[in-house]
Amino acid sequence: MDIKKNIEKLANKEISRRDFLRLTGSTVAATTLASVVPGSVLAQSTPSSFNEAPMLADMVAAGSLPTVAERLPSNPRIVPTVNEIGQYGGTWRRAFKGISDRWGPTKLNEEMAIRWDVPDVDTVNVTAGFVSEWTQNDDASEYTFTLRDGLKWSDGVPVSTNDVQFWYDEMYLGDLGTKPSFYTLNGVDMGLEIIDDLTFKVSFPAPNPLLPLFIAKSTGGMSGGPSFMAPAHYLSQYMGDGRGDQALIDAALAENGLATWQELFGDAGGLQGPIAYWFRNPELPVLNPWKAKNKPTEDPYIMERNPYFYGVDSEGNQLPYIDTISHALFSDQAVFDLWIAQGLIDFQGRHVQSANFTFYKESEGIGDYSLTIWKAASTNAVYPNINNSDPVLAALFDTAQFREALSIAINREEINDLIFDGLFEPRQASPVSGSPNYDPEFETRWAEYDPDRANALLDELGLTAGSDGIRVRSDGNKLSFSILHQYQTGTPEADQLGMVAEYWKAIGLDVSQDVVERSLYETRVQNGEVDVGAWGFDRSSIVMADPGRFIGSTDDGPWAPLYGHYYDNSPYKQAEPPEDHPIRQIWALWDQTQVEPDQAKRDALFKQLIDIHKEHPYAIGIVGEAPVLYITSNRFGNVASGYIDDDTLRNSGQLNPPQFFIKS
Repeated sequence: MDIKKNIEKLANKEISRRDFLRLTGSTVAATTLASVVPGSVLAQSTPSSFNEAPMLADMVAAGSLPTVAERLPSNPRIVPTVNEIGQYGGTWRRAFKGISDRWGPTKLNEEMAIRWDVPDVDTVNVTAGFVSEWTQNDDASEYTFTLRDGLKWSDGVPVSTNDVQFWYDEMYLGDLGTKPSFYTLNGVDMGLEIIDDLTFKVSFPAPNPLLPLFIAKSTGGMSGGPSFMAPAHYLSQYMGDGRGDQALIDAALAENGLATWQELFGDAGGLQGPIAYWFRNPELPVLNPWKAKNKPTEDPYIMERNPYFYGVDSEGNQLPYIDTISHALFSDQAVFDLWIAQGLIDFQGRHVQSANFTFYKESEGIGDYSLTIWKAASTNAVYPNINNSDPVLAALFDTAQFREALSIAINREEINDLIFDGLFEPRQASPVSGSPNYDPEFETRWAEYDPDRANALLDELGLTAGSDGIRVRSDGNKLSFSILHQYQTGTPEADQLGMVAEYWKAIGLDVSQDVVERSLYETRVQNGEVDVGAWGFDRSSIVMADPGRFIGSTDDGPWAPLYGHYYDNSPYKQAEPPEDHPIRQIWALWDQTQVEPDQAKRDALFKQLIDIHKEHPYAIGIVGEAPVLYITSNRFGNVASGYIDDDTLRNSGQLNPPQFFIKS
């Protein structure tokens, strides 16, 4: 299958939507991601001289900035370019929905010790990020990392293992944020040994062979990076209990309306507080290619180049090429679509709606952009909450027979045709085609429309209908529940859920919709205050790198949020599952998977975990594997199409955004 030819055909404005489905469907099927094998990297030759952006050269000439050679480490990271050496300058125009839409900007600007290397649509490796190298012992219970010599924070302060020790003592052991599960095995915290100013070793009580994948997916440290460290010289000022600058702490607390110094680092249990998250704090020193210039409550939200970024292209040009990234604030999808048609968006896939394909395609000439196609590694899904505070609903949602009835009552083909014009695939919430974990039987499990069987299953459960046609629960009350979601009325996602509600009403269930803003959705889910949640079942490509959807630890997909909090020892509300609950078997298999050094045995264990969901899915998929639309301005360089669009791979972040450029 020639993926490039298919993508070229999709660029033809005369293509029908049905052809679009056929071609993109074959593109998805043609891409198979092999299992990623963690390992170290080969050294790359360092350019003999370096160049810099004109805006930085002016600062050097004015004496306000050191030379580029002084700002870079002795062995900078060589960032591969997609097509060509780029040009300096310009502003990358994007749009976002405000502070709750944090992952849009963040995924473009993350820095990990180990990161994904995705040279083409068929290959995924891992490579060194801000470390020059890493090694591991035979059973992967110890990893040794070496920082790049001369690496600096964005304020010019040198990076050292003192920053690693600070993060470990204050932020990891100090419980300022939720400890990543992959740093804490068998209830034992990760160990740290500082070897010298640039070298440190982390150790675990058991093999941790998947650590490189986990770090590539999620920094495992501060949100958006870096892994294993934090700028001690800056953040130490905000440490309470007499250790920091109390005047600074008091001012920050007052400005943000917070009560304790810990909240400056991690409100709601994660390192996303107003001081420790670069997205919210323009003053925070970073390693990222860009740093915040203002706060995300302002419009537009601006990110500007980091003059000390440690990456260069193959010719020694310090990256990023682009000076600034501007995020215009919007809340109405129609406004965003109008900006696209007016040519005000340079490169973006987030919030670009597949259902609006015709509008985007017809506006290409006016907006001076091209509509490029990626492949979604996700499925639209609903999540019956087995931890529901109503014990009757909780018991029903935890009954496979009831979930099957909910699933087969949904007419996925009709939803696909009426809302998505046949562009999606009717499917169960499961690994997508192309994933090492793809299973066609799982994909179709409980996915065939069969309302007669759905009714029969509910009858067998004793859920008989009253005079009004609504089924009655075991306690004599109507069988009523709501679907909690964040989708605006009139969007395809909201229309889809409206149809799901009608299908469920048709089998005698009293179903309503509860529409809230994203941050409230997250809060309610974290507290278990949800009947049925609605969210994408994503992270379905390299599933082993981020299995949260399958182990119940991903809050936005709340099939077992309180059990998930118990497993992760999260600061949110918890519940301990019964000893014989299947989720304990899921957890046991995952605990075995992540410490098994033999890849074949590891894959077999993980398959057993997936098969539990295959037997009786907890999340109910609707349609998925959509063609993901990216708006790509004709002035934007070094981007590509046909890649798998997945949170695990950081979506478009996998293409190395510092090498994007704006053509003059």
